[in-house]
Amino acid sequence: MIRPIATALARILIGFFLIRGGYALLGQWLQFGTTWSLTTLALCGSLAAETIFQLSRYEQTVVASRRGRILLALRWSALAGLLWMLSQPVWSRMVKKEIKQEVIIVIDDSASMHLTDDGQSNTRQEIAIQALEASGLSKQLEGKMRVRTLRAARKVLGNDEQAIEGWNQATDLAGALDTVLDQVPADQLGGVVLLSDGRHNRPGRVEDIARRFGILDAPIGVLAVGDDAPPRDAAILSIQSPDAVHLGDRIRIQARLKFDGYKGKKTSVRLYQGETLLEERPVSIPQDSHREEIRFRHTPDQQGITSYRLELAALPDERFSDNNRWAFETSVTDARTNVLILESHPRWEFRYLRNLFYGRDKSIHLQYVLMNPDRISGQEDQAVHASAARPFGQAQANRLPKDEQAWRSFDVIILGDLHPDSLNTDQWKILEQCVQQRGTMLITIAGPRWMPHAHQNPSLERLLPILYTPSQRSYFHTRQSEFQIHLASAGQSHPISAQSDSRLENASIWSQFPRLRWRHPLAGVKKGAEVLLMAGPSQTQAQTAPNSAKQLDKALEALKRKRAIESNNALLVTQTYGKGKVATLLTDRIWRLREGVGDQHHHRFWGQLIRWGAGPNLRSGTPEVRLGTDQLTYSGDDPIQIMVRLRDKQRNPIKDPGLKAHIWKLRKKVATVPLSYVEESHGLHQATAPALATPGSYHITLESEKLDPKLTGNRLSSVRTVIRVVGSTSPVELSETTLNRPLMEKVAELSGGQFTTPDDASTLPSLFLTGDESREELRETSLWDHWLLLTLLLIIFTTEWSLRRKLGLP
Repeated sequence: MIRPIATALARILIGFFLIRGGYALLGQWLQFGTTWSLTTLALCGSLAAETIFQLSRYEQTVVASRRGRILLALRWSALAGLLWMLSQPVWSRMVKKEIKQEVIIVIDDSASMHLTDDGQSNTRQEIAIQALEASGLSKQLEGKMRVRTLRAARKVLGNDEQAIEGWNQATDLAGALDTVLDQVPADQLGGVVLLSDGRHNRPGRVEDIARRFGILDAPIGVLAVGDDAPPRDAAILSIQSPDAVHLGDRIRIQARLKFDGYKGKKTSVRLYQGETLLEERPVSIPQDSHREEIRFRHTPDQQGITSYRLELAALPDERFSDNNRWAFETSVTDARTNVLILESHPRWEFRYLRNLFYGRDKSIHLQYVLMNPDRISGQEDQAVHASAARPFGQAQANRLPKDEQAWRSFDVIILGDLHPDSLNTDQWKILEQCVQQRGTMLITIAGPRWMPHAHQNPSLERLLPILYTPSQRSYFHTRQSEFQIHLASAGQSHPISAQSDSRLENASIWSQFPRLRWRHPLAGVKKGAEVLLMAGPSQTQAQTAPNSAKQLDKALEALKRKRAIESNNALLVTQTYGKGKVATLLTDRIWRLREGVGDQHHHRFWGQLIRWGAGPNLRSGTPEVRLGTDQLTYSGDDPIQIMVRLRDKQRNPIKDPGLKAHIWKLRKKVATVPLSYVEESHGLHQATAPALATPGSYHITLESEKLDPKLTGNRLSSVRTVIRVVGSTSPVELSETTLNRPLMEKVAELSGGQFTTPDDASTLPSLFLTGDESREELRETSLWDHWLLLTLLLIIFTTEWSLRRKLGLP
């Protein structure tokens, strides 16, 4: 009895090692995609093989040995096929792929490229094209690479697209290079030849796009043209002014002027509102190449869109006469974001936030309640409840909102280091409903006294995006190592943490903020929450694409570890809760972003945090219906982003699938676009309307076929806003006309390309003729789900079943 069992066990062990060894041998060439352990599959396979063997021995009493061996072979074959399919083998290998690459010639067709420099008989563009033709680039690349030409100014023109008015009055090199990346697959992009004077003057950083070309091993050959010496000219280089301000706020206008060749002269700058002269400033020019900043301030006295114009008095013999005027518009609105701050003691973060929202930022209607203020003995304070209905400018209150309606009037509620008894159970429930149903944004700022560790209220625990350990202790004297604020993975491209439009520069700015000493401990981050800021070293590192299943597993493990590190070291965590959003700051030292730079970064951080949670301030409409656009003034190439916020009289967000926006020019409807609801927003609907090619004034109205008028007070049809389309939004194209050599050299360097001038353009072809016209790519072939394998298994099972039936076996 023991001997047969031992023999069977020996066969099972031998079968296990054979199958497991087979997997190990095949693993040298194949990857197995199964979620099962190969050891488990080998064990199951050996047990199944032994079971089949025992069954065949039992059948030997009624079946001839030859047919019994056939049955055994069929069953073991079926088992082998099943084990093969369960292990999911994949053949991965690197193969060389012959690629017909493409070189794109980008010709800058902006107005500055049509200038004729002193001492030249041809325009800059003509000189560049002649030099490119003389280099023989097209002939040398013929038959080896495809060559295509794009013309770019304010945007890249398509093959059948006509240039509209003002198209050449700006230069967008970043947009042109980005268009190349969009049009040409990465493995087919051989590089770019850029003919330009480098006078990029549109949003977007050319350096960031050039760096992407370098990563793709697609060099940019720069053929730079233009004079290094500026012509005699005076111009307005740029104007910085807000698109929208709030009634009672001052408009701050900053103008940058240039003067070349006017040493010792005097002129003046005038600011107009419409045709009314508001202010005139004298300017003295101390040197031949002079740059100067002039600041103006003006307080509009009524709502609406206000037109301004800055004029620089003409000087004799100016090269260009049309760059001395700059018109711009600003929207004046009384729509404000209602913010409530509740704090126990006047911490530094509270003081800076109060001063920021109460003093500088007129887009905020602030109410704050300090639960433990400094008091004068014997003095009784009159009860003042926090309410968004109080007049703007009356911010200080000493009582919490009086009722649920008062709580619901706030768009953003900020909770500081509050004692657990500061809010009763009913108030916590109201607060939770405000976030969940009304769409209020909740921000909590951790503190060493009570927030959040001393709170055990179920509403707060549900609202917070973090997990924490309840405790009655304080964290005043805890010893913690200094740490640096870094962007977590989600924070690298999040609007809250964007201190710069450039991703690399943004990360650099955050890494240079002062080191902090205190943060609140946490037990974890809830599922679905996002960590935006973290303490400690940055987790950003170069990533390479996995080229096998093993490398993919390692990458997933690394990602899991990275997320665990970010969760354990979180400083800012956000989540969506119902219709609202919640953000938790686990340090009360964010005010130190001000160190050495004033409130530039601190203000931007808090402004972006509030706009992310409460949504943008839209310039037109009623309390229930707000309407706005992303700009006031557009060129004929700019798409128009339309935004609408719908709320009922109780401030609850409304979702309307039938909402439409109509764009009118005078009384003629020129476009109708349906608006889509922005999920997890506070009633925000948006749409992108196509660019309007004809200059002029337009207005936008709303229509809905499904919205109940009673919800918005029958005011939908009365809401409208105005936009303006111009040929050119500014005279910036001919303000600076010298060759921007540093930018062009940087573009060539970052992309791994070459900087050339018309004199040495003959070296450009060698940049692209590298001799390597193939690329290695990962190719994977699945070996377990082919129809031939399934057919073979079906034949085996059918044959085995037919044979058993023929032999009379069950």
